[in-house]
Amino acid sequence: MNKIFEVLYRPVQLFNYLDNLYEEELDINSNLIASIFGCLVGLNSFIMELDSFNKIVGSWGLVIIGIACVLVSAGLFILIYNYFFTYILYWIGKLLGSKGIVADTRTAIVYSILPIVLSLLLILLVRLIPETIIDFKTQYWFVWGVSILVWIWTMIILVIGLKIFNKYGVLKAIINILPLIGLLLMQIKHFIK
Repeated sequence: MNKIFEVLYRPVQLFNYLDNLYEEELDINSNLIASIFGCLVGLNSFIMELDSFNKIVGSWGLVIIGIACVLVSAGLFILIYNYFFTYILYWIGKLLGSKGIVADTRTAIVYSILPIVLSLLLILLVRLIPETIIDFKTQYWFVWGVSILVWIWTMIILVIGLKIFNKYGVLKAIINILPLIGLLLMQIKHFIK
């Protein structure tokens, strides 16, 4: 787990290291990363809707709604990333001749979302800056640019992970992720609203 951020700058070495770990270790790390990502998305959604919630409920209600947003989002992201996306890519990989197991595909997917986690923190910080310092138009274009760069970075890490874990070429790894490209584009569009 202490090597987690190496995926951002040394994905080949990290995935080769992870390929030698036991399936249980890979599953624990995948659940942790997916839940942290879900917590950040839930926190981001709560902060963006804080004014609306503040009009409806009092201070204790805000605390309960905030905790609920974070917990529900974490649970959903564990289901989406660890199971839904995993099994889609796993079966497509099997059709392409993959030699990997489900835990390998799950690890490649979850580790590839680390750039999104970092960008989400950056976007959250930028959105909290008052418009008197950075106007809305500049914030919008900054968030849009970061989202595009992060999406490309995420796809590169995912292709590298699938290539190493499934033991096939780059072209098959790219074909393997084609169904996710549309889904991730929709997700990025949601983040930059």
